Amino acid sequence: MAEEKESTSIPLSQAENGGVDPEDPAKSPPRPSSPNSSTRKSEHLCFILQACCFVLQSWVSKKFMTGCVVLFPVAVTFFITWWFIQFVDGFFSPLYERLGIDIFGLGFITSLLFVFFVGVFVSSWMGAAVFSVGEWVIKRMPFVRHLYSASKQISAAISPDQNTTAFKEVAIIRHPRVGEYAFGFITSSVILQVLF
Repeated sequence: MAEEKESTSIPLSQAENGGVDPEDPAKSPPRPSSPNSSTRKSEHLCFILQACCFVLQSWVSKKFMTGCVVLFPVAVTFFITWWFIQFVDGFFSPLYERLGIDIFGLGFITSLLFVFFVGVFVSSWMGAAVFSVGEWVIKRMPFVRHLYSASKQISAAISPDQNTTAFKEVAIIRHPRVGEYAFGFITSSVILQVLF
């Protein structure tokens, strides 16, 4: 038994092209696209997108940090002011609550007036005498006297009643190392006497 082979005839133009009709796009194999053109376009697009994302991210982060730098001192100032008003208001507001008066800030205003009148009282001769007796008692207490003396030195340096130039003039002091300087405030003056 001999097997018969089917023979198919292929036109000569298709035989030269590997049996594919160049005019029929459905029968033609896909042309290999040039690797350089498509990958270059996708790489270029990817690079542009990355650059845009980087610029946008940099711009957003700079603007956010600028906002933080501007708002941080404002927020801290408002927070500390609000805390101070509530703290000072808390001294006299319980007194007003017992009287049935509930106005926010009235205790704060009362506290400011109280501090003002204490200053007026201590400026008089009788207030100065009472203040010196109280100071004498505080200086006899073991731990409290150190706190009191330190806080009194600070308040005396910035007191408006002082006619001295404490903390009003700045000095530059040379260090032992050449080229190094430090800034300081002049708090008092001392006259050195040389004994012969």
